[in-house]
Amino acid sequence: MPVRVDALRRTVRLGLLAALGLGLPLVAGPAWAGGTASSTQQPPRPAAGVEQSLVVGVPVLTASQQRATAEKDAGVARALGQPSGNRRALASDDPPADLPSHRSIKAIKQKAQVRGYWCGPATLATLVQASDVDISEATAAKRLKTTRDGTGWYSGSGNYPMEKALEHYSKDFEYTPANLPFTPSKADKKTFKKRLVTDVAVHQQGIAGNAVEVTNGPHLNGHPNRTIYHWVAVRGYDDDGETTRYADPVAGSSISWAGPVERYNEIDTDKIVTIFGARGYIW
Repeated sequence: MPVRVDALRRTVRLGLLAALGLGLPLVAGPAWAGGTASSTQQPPRPAAGVEQSLVVGVPVLTASQQRATAEKDAGVARALGQPSGNRRALASDDPPADLPSHRSIKAIKQKAQVRGYWCGPATLATLVQASDVDISEATAAKRLKTTRDGTGWYSGSGNYPMEKALEHYSKDFEYTPANLPFTPSKADKKTFKKRLVTDVAVHQQGIAGNAVEVTNGPHLNGHPNRTIYHWVAVRGYDDDGETTRYADPVAGSSISWAGPVERYNEIDTDKIVTIFGARGYIW
């Protein structure tokens, strides 16, 4: 959205000026998901010990991931009573057919992150409960290869750590990554809504969302107005997918600003897809 982009450009410009004034070396940061390696639309990276959702190179889908995405989208279209494989149907305004207008996966219970950079492990440990799996955050962190920089979005060569980890624990459910541009399109938002409704109502599986919140841009419920990278566990929907229900691992944690954050939240779906922009989601 314009406000988010303008605020980000101001942040980048001020950061560059500060670096030049201090004589600091300028290094290229990770590319935005769906963007280019030379993109300057990047929030400042926080210090070590805080989630950074790192990206190595330009995120791409392998041929196998592309096939899996196409097959899953065809399944979404069938579940919604639309022509199989019709991508226009995914981006249409038609409400889901013969599916409940609201649903949550009750098995998915929020887990508070036990370290400042463990929102990824907490999200993984939260979501796998839908498959009757109970793991510790330490086990999840090992599976995700989480470091003091947090859990990466993309580590190169078609590897999305959260995708691989979720598939390891799921019961024959194939997860796929969805890269989003910094400003998701109207079609991106409508596609997410229909994937959300189908994943929750048909497959009883949640979605891992990788948020990029920037100063003066949209934020998750209760989050302060600053740059924040964060993982959340999407566990349901309301209003035929117009509202997204998610569990926030920062709630109940020792993070300084966790106080006003609720364990379970509802947010406008268009808004949360915008917040996932520049990274994406695993569905």
